[in-house]
Amino acid sequence: MKRKYPEKIGEFIDELGLFAKTAEDTLSRIEQDLEGNKHLFSIFSERMLTIRGTAEQLSLPHIAKLAGLGEEIAVKGAQATERPRIRKCVGSLWDGLTTIKFLLEHYDEETGDEQKILMSRMESTLRALGGSRPKVTPEEIEELLKQTRG
Repeated sequence: MKRKYPEKIGEFIDELGLFAKTAEDTLSRIEQDLEGNKHLFSIFSERMLTIRGTAEQLSLPHIAKLAGLGEEIAVKGAQATERPRIRKCVGSLWDGLTTIKFLLEHYDEETGDEQKILMSRMESTLRALGGSRPKVTPEEIEELLKQTRG
């Protein structure tokens, strides 16, 4: 079954190509010097944030979820102090990026098994790294805004 925004998905795939190239280059640079270049995870994290937001706008929740996991793992990679943890983050992010690209290019095909396998692996990696950052709900944001308004 085709999604209802094929032309926008086409634009997103083209845009992703630019994001993906930056993300791939970033991961390659991190691999060259795991400890010295781990600060570059922030670039990857920003790309995943952008992909996640666009995927949510296009009603592609499975891609948004993978990009969100990639974003969280990249944040953990930047904070990692041990070489094996940094390497684990890089490997997981390569898998995530490759799968996101595949899912976008085949958005109208059944890819559930691949998604589930990768999602499980990325979630396990994130748990092993201490879990995701605390999330703020829309209700909590509204409450904070009310408090600051007076």
